Amino acid sequence: MRKVISFVVVACAAGFAQSPRNIMGWGDEVAPADAVSRGMGEAGAAIRSDKSWDPRLEARSAYNTLAAFEVQIAPQLVWVDDDATSNSLSGSRLPRLSLSVPMGRFGHLGIGYWQRFQRTFEWAPENDSSIALRAEGGAFEGVLGYSVVVPGVRNLALGVTYHRFLGTDRVFQEEKRQFPDEYYPVVIRDSVSNRYWGGQASVSAYWTKGDIDAGFWVDLPGEVELTTERGATSQVFPEPEPRTVDAPQSMGVSGAWRFAPKQTAVALLSRTEWDPDALSSTDGKNPRWDVGAGWQYAMGGDRFDDYFKRMTFRAGLSGSVGGPQSLLSESATLGAGMPLGSMGTLDLSLQIGQNEVDDGGPKLKDSFVRLYVAITGASLWGRSQRSRR
Repeated sequence: MRKVISFVVVACAAGFAQSPRNIMGWGDEVAPADAVSRGMGEAGAAIRSDKSWDPRLEARSAYNTLAAFEVQIAPQLVWVDDDATSNSLSGSRLPRLSLSVPMGRFGHLGIGYWQRFQRTFEWAPENDSSIALRAEGGAFEGVLGYSVVVPGVRNLALGVTYHRFLGTDRVFQEEKRQFPDEYYPVVIRDSVSNRYWGGQASVSAYWTKGDIDAGFWVDLPGEVELTTERGATSQVFPEPEPRTVDAPQSMGVSGAWRFAPKQTAVALLSRTEWDPDALSSTDGKNPRWDVGAGWQYAMGGDRFDDYFKRMTFRAGLSGSVGGPQSLLSESATLGAGMPLGSMGTLDLSLQIGQNEVDDGGPKLKDSFVRLYVAITGASLWGRSQRSRR
């Protein structure tokens, strides 16, 4: 286990330059999926909605009819296993906040916060009280998007999104050692911190006609300034100097098919590639492929029907392969959408899965259970009185 701990502290210095999933159990990458998509294996980016917003596929929101504010929280429990031992971690995160504002023929404006990466935990081996790990912080995105339906082509919309990266994360190791010539144990501390600052834009297109919706997005080149600082008891390290790496670039396609009056099938495929100069020699395959598929059953009742007849049920599967640390991920999701008032919703999504890596270093696997809780408030704000009637 001490081998694993040393590996974690050193490797954490790679930070955002690698996949945020590079250390199993010691960091958590967060997808930007909206409340509806969470319950469908995070694959519902293309499903047409009157109030949802996905910063990757901004073009879809050009067809939104309601202004909406969405808040997501996600408590989780993670079990981490290496070759010899296992431990559990628990915590919660705030994946995203977003405001979606339709502006009629002038398009759609979306603004939000996305917790792209979280590194917050406290951990100690079950049978060794002399060593402990603690971490805090993460990488975040401020997102601003604009989309509009193409004049004269009512089935096609285009969008552009700007992503501003920022944040700091820190990992602390504390170890107690008893030396023969010391009466009290000596506490040795080791730490790694990363600071991120950068920006990137993405463009998207969305097509909807009849029972078929489809979207495509691609990230444009961008840069992230990464500053890594190391500290340790009785050691002096050089003054940290920022270095610039290319931001990870992704592209993806997503589709939705309403194959029955109340049922919709969705799918998503994306590819993410990292700057080779930002990766260490043990980082395995690059790029990473993500795939997901899901299903939604919308009861379709109006506000005068029984509560159950106004609910929505969802299910989905998702997985990824490749990327830094040769990661293999798989998960299953069940979700439900419940109305709040005439336009708001409460969406619950239970996700169960595991991540596994074997890149020549310590073999690590984490199994997780997460409950995404999303509250969306919606109104007709942003539409003229004529369009409301």
